[in-house]
Amino acid sequence: MRNVVIVSVAQTEHKGEARDAFYELAFRAAKAALDEVGLDRTSIDTVITAGWDEVDGRTIAGMYLEPASGGYLKETSKVAEDAIFSAAYAYMRIASGHFDTALVVGHGHKESDFQQVSHFCFDPPFHRPLGLCALLTFAIQATRYMHEFGVSEEDAAQVVVKNRKNALNNPYAHLRKEVTVEEVLKSPVVSWPLKELDIPPVSVGACAIIMAAEEVARRITDEYVAIKGLGWASSSYYLGSTDLARIPSAEVAARRAYKMAGIEDPVKEVDVAEIHEVTSFHELMTYEALGFAKPGEGPKLLKEGITYMDGELPVNPSGGALSTSLYAGTGLVRLAEAALQVMGKAGKRQVPDVETALAHGVSAITGAASRADCVFVVGR
Repeated sequence: MRNVVIVSVAQTEHKGEARDAFYELAFRAAKAALDEVGLDRTSIDTVITAGWDEVDGRTIAGMYLEPASGGYLKETSKVAEDAIFSAAYAYMRIASGHFDTALVVGHGHKESDFQQVSHFCFDPPFHRPLGLCALLTFAIQATRYMHEFGVSEEDAAQVVVKNRKNALNNPYAHLRKEVTVEEVLKSPVVSWPLKELDIPPVSVGACAIIMAAEEVARRITDEYVAIKGLGWASSSYYLGSTDLARIPSAEVAARRAYKMAGIEDPVKEVDVAEIHEVTSFHELMTYEALGFAKPGEGPKLLKEGITYMDGELPVNPSGGALSTSLYAGTGLVRLAEAALQVMGKAGKRQVPDVETALAHGVSAITGAASRADCVFVVGR
């Protein structure tokens, strides 16, 4: 297989209101990624988008997304997952030798109710009558995690404080305002133990990345990021068959990515991580799934300062999903931010001397707590 690299990333500013249609946002992000390296759509061999028709509120929404993203008269595809899975698909297309370049686009909007759509994705006889949606299952999982390991609401609140402070340095972030632990704990309960500030906002915006075979990338730019490893995995669709105190799909995805990248000790070998925290509790759980901490010891990383900006392994210097959440683009934003860190182009949110970065994304629409995870390791 050929080596695959990231040559360009771009984002629109992420907002809380919808001023443009989702395909207009996709167009803007795709064009910005092309302009970043002086390319036009004729330089791209394949375009991969992401999203769910039910959430987009359009039948065959790819008919809108793919032309807007530069896919007219090209080999295109839409992945019904988070766009980080589209990046994995693009990687395989290029590595196989069938394509030299790929443009990947993910977006978020407010044209439908994500939680209502997630309710209809649950098993009709067993789970849908319970009134479940993605958020309620996240609350169930957080409760189980607290019970199993003695994690507190204050521990999770510290995640919110960290990420919202980091977002102050991110010009693209939706929420750019510091909060305190007390404010998190006193925010309205949405589904205990989740409060309003424990969960991501619904953000409007788009993200795009351009990937290429390494030998092609050399003709495009001197600054590109190597994809050293990737992996993905899915949990069982049936909620009751999953160990809710852990995230097994993230554990498997990380092991596969580490094996491909030759990483044995992620805390020592990864310089920065961008992870998709679907709630504040899930950032702590993801620390453990990615091998940053033993089961139940995720909160210790925060207490010891390891995942802060000046710590040994900064996590979510961009502010993470708790500051910006594009429903089908959140994971791709994590990959874009990881690539910016390796390029040294992350501005005020830049971590010094980054050689290796990790990006993690989640697709939760079809199983909520029983979900799919994808992990990329990128570097120089």
